[in-house]
Amino acid sequence: MSEILSTPNPEPSLYGDEPKASLPPAKPQGVWDQLMGVFTEPSDVFRRLRVAPSWVGAFLLALGIGLFATIVWAAKVDQEAMTQRKFEVIERVFRTEIPAASVDQAMEKVATQGKPFISSSLGVVIGVPFVLVVMSGILFAFSRFGGEDEEVTFAHAWAAITVHGLTMVPITLLAGIMCLIRNVGGASSFASMAPTNLGFWIQPDNPWLSGVLGLFDPFYFFSFIALYLAARHTMRLKTWATALFLGIMGFFGFVFHFMGGIFR
Repeated sequence: MSEILSTPNPEPSLYGDEPKASLPPAKPQGVWDQLMGVFTEPSDVFRRLRVAPSWVGAFLLALGIGLFATIVWAAKVDQEAMTQRKFEVIERVFRTEIPAASVDQAMEKVATQGKPFISSSLGVVIGVPFVLVVMSGILFAFSRFGGEDEEVTFAHAWAAITVHGLTMVPITLLAGIMCLIRNVGGASSFASMAPTNLGFWIQPDNPWLSGVLGLFDPFYFFSFIALYLAARHTMRLKTWATALFLGIMGFFGFVFHFMGGIFR
């Protein structure tokens, strides 16, 4: 006959309950996992950022691809055609006539300038971090008065906004590739060469319609889904705060892309 041996209960310690072993910290996601995950499992990516706010790889990737695209564009752009196009758009949009002397002076100045490598590269190196800081600051401010968790920090907001920016990487990468294989002409920036944008395929004479077409980009639309998930899962914003935050970001995003479409 077999006997069932029961394990005796451990005697309580004279020094009280012993502390439980702490769980190891969550391992931060790598940039490749974040890049793939932000399109396939975005909710999981932003939940993990709440525990381990990693962002360096995403920041360097976005910056590197941005520099690639802008350098290729700067090497091939026709600055005289670009300047002439800007004057024409200004006259049509604002229904004004720019003096011929001013146009000639601007064209002469452009003709003597070299390729815009430095100015365009500085625009990326300075512009990308500046936009990230502004968006992170706004998101963090919302978490202070509209968040469900007071433990989130600016580091969480910075990581959320930076990883969210990976949704725009395909636009920049494809734009850079198109700058390599196609004639850039007088395109105002590498963004004008992005084949994901409807304005790349349909180029009407009406600048207002061109601005509207510049809004239609599936990756741009998806970026707002990622921004929503970042606000909810990483920063734990309340529903009303999330809606207000997305409204503000949507307004400025609309203005930026609309004006970019007009002057493309």
